[in-house]
Amino acid sequence: MFTHNKIESLQLALKSLDLYSGKIDGLIGPLTLSAIKKLEAFMAEKSFTDKPLPDDPIPDITTIDNGIDQPGSNIDEALIFTLKNEGGYTNHPADRGGPTNKGITLKRLEEYLGRDDVTEEEVKNMSFETINIIYKKNYWDVLNLDQVLDQSIATALFDMGVLFGPGTALKLCQSVLGINQTARMNSETLEAINNTTDDKFIPLFADKIIERFNQIAANNPSQKVFLKGWTNRANRLRSLIDNDSVDVSVPPLVPGTSIGEELYALADKAGVPHDDIKRMIDWQTHNNAGSNPRYWAVFKIKEHSKTKRMHIFDRVNKTVQSVHAVHGTGSDPNHDGLATIFSNTPESYQSSLGLYKTLNTYTMAQHGRALRLEGLEESNSNAYKRGIVFHGVPYAGEQYVKQYGRCGRSHGCPAVEYALVQALIDQLKGGSLLLIS
Repeated sequence: MFTHNKIESLQLALKSLDLYSGKIDGLIGPLTLSAIKKLEAFMAEKSFTDKPLPDDPIPDITTIDNGIDQPGSNIDEALIFTLKNEGGYTNHPADRGGPTNKGITLKRLEEYLGRDDVTEEEVKNMSFETINIIYKKNYWDVLNLDQVLDQSIATALFDMGVLFGPGTALKLCQSVLGINQTARMNSETLEAINNTTDDKFIPLFADKIIERFNQIAANNPSQKVFLKGWTNRANRLRSLIDNDSVDVSVPPLVPGTSIGEELYALADKAGVPHDDIKRMIDWQTHNNAGSNPRYWAVFKIKEHSKTKRMHIFDRVNKTVQSVHAVHGTGSDPNHDGLATIFSNTPESYQSSLGLYKTLNTYTMAQHGRALRLEGLEESNSNAYKRGIVFHGVPYAGEQYVKQYGRCGRSHGCPAVEYALVQALIDQLKGGSLLLIS
């Protein structure tokens, strides 16, 4: 593999191109990988395809407070996908926008720069930062996509907003969701988006878009020449689907055993009270007796964050894995490693006590692949709405604790170090129980 020094050199090169904003630490993390993807997208070339005329544009940007604690989607990831579709510089005679680079026309660049004398060379040599700002203002912010939890869904909406206008993308989105169409993004639409999953939404959205393209071509035969390119772009949205979400139904089961068998003995190894185990087994017995998961987890959140206080029980191998885990900033206002305040209130950044069931995975902009959680009790019933999920972070684990004497803090999510999280997600996804107590 690459040496530490070579990765540092790569990070320095990416930073010099304004593609990387992280530390020069020689580690391949989400920011470094994202910068590499940006470079690939920035260099992508594509043959000219005209865009369908948009419906009425969204009048202006309306900021919506949707009550989510977890950071939403990120334009950088969406832009990587869209720039590959938009391609490089073109000045096609049939293009109504004239000189265009990465989907940004000369006129759009003039609007951004506040000048009417922008040259073709300036269009050709736009920086990634300029491209990002223009797309964010005219498409991303207009649709309030930073309030969408699922990065794949946000990317799909953004890409289609770029292709034929945010207003059209919004109306088709609302049609798929079965809610009233509006001139602007609103809290009802955002809530509906955040209550669906990419594997449910994106196929229907792509089909609805293709249906729209066919209508355009039927009404205006001159546009048929672009129909194949438009359809291919809509179908590429399906590549955004997290295939994990499609396959997940239940976690690995242990047939021929009673629900939660072996858990009490494993709890003794980890110092977890039997009352916690009984609470989980009772819920499973009364609410989902047909499922008998292999993996169960208990997060003793009231212990100091310097301890390995999350315990994952494997009933087949009869083992316990204990790991460092973080709590919410609102639960530890003094940042002393002790969580003392808990709530179910949106935007509190506080952790919620209670029993959770794991659901499907999805992609977060900041932390990558994550695991959705459903709160099963009154104390955590808003977990899904708040975006409380299980994900990885750089501020947990033995090295971090050794340096700072505690873990860092999240926005309310139970999170563990990046090096461990993906294996744990694969073990727990799709119906295991997690108790935070």
